[in-house]
Amino acid sequence: MEFPKPTEHHRVLDRLVGDWLYLTSSGMEGYDPDDPQKRWIEKVRSIGGLWVVAEMEGGLGEGMRGTMIMTLGYDPREGCYVGSWIGSMMDKFWVYKGFLENDGQTLVLEAEGPGMDDPSRTDFYRDVIHFIDDDRRTFSGSVRQPDGSFKTFMTSEAKRIG
Repeated sequence: MEFPKPTEHHRVLDRLVGDWLYLTSSGMEGYDPDDPQKRWIEKVRSIGGLWVVAEMEGGLGEGMRGTMIMTLGYDPREGCYVGSWIGSMMDKFWVYKGFLENDGQTLVLEAEGPGMDDPSRTDFYRDVIHFIDDDRRTFSGSVRQPDGSFKTFMTSEAKRIG
């Protein structure tokens, strides 16, 4: 068996590799990247050039800490980006399918999960990573509305620190 080789799709994910500091976050009230108790740091590593694993850690408020882990890769058989997300603040295992927009700078990841207002209902979510340049990127989370549009519920910006 021949081992797969990274493609241009996988190289998009290499742009995530490194250490990141989140400068802003609308999802966290009173977010302050200068406060060690509130700041969020993300460490992203490559697995064989085919996958990335991102581990994020930071303050949740009221002295609580949180950890999130995301995996991303590209599945040539499915023709899309695939991945997962878990967080210490919830019991849902999120499964991503995604695509790179034509601009080559925007990775869109979609998943189904519990409704924000009613966890017994399933909603369709979209997380978007947009590369501003090699050392800055944004992230946004949105949920599909009944009319098919997406409502953004959080945004953040990160800069490479290592």
